[in-house]
Amino acid sequence: MERSDEARASTMSPLDPLRLKTKHLMELLEKTPDEDVYDEWLLKIQNLLNEREAFIAAHSNLLAGANQAVIQELVAESQKIDLKLSSETAKLGVQINQLRQTKTSRKSYIDPYEEVEGSFSPYFDSRQ
Repeated sequence: MERSDEARASTMSPLDPLRLKTKHLMELLEKTPDEDVYDEWLLKIQNLLNEREAFIAAHSNLLAGANQAVIQELVAESQKIDLKLSSETAKLGVQINQLRQTKTSRKSYIDPYEEVEGSFSPYFDSRQ
């Protein structure tokens, strides 16, 4: 039996929007997307973090009078989010370092055939 919207609205806590944003953020962080949608994924996470922060700033009075169980739940989920974000930041740091090394090694490569004209240049360096 489903409850009506009015019944849901009467039982909703003022902190439910924050809880929903936190839940959605946790769901997003549970799955790391493919590279082609990674930037969109990061943007969604950033938007949710900004929305949560704005809600907390605007409704700090609700947090002061909120049920301690709800507050503890939000704190625990925030700690999990922090751990997952730290893990993702570490992964990005590794990727950035790998890209820097690749870029450095490409810059240091000297093509021995750069000044040689013609299509047979690779044969100059082969052993016979």
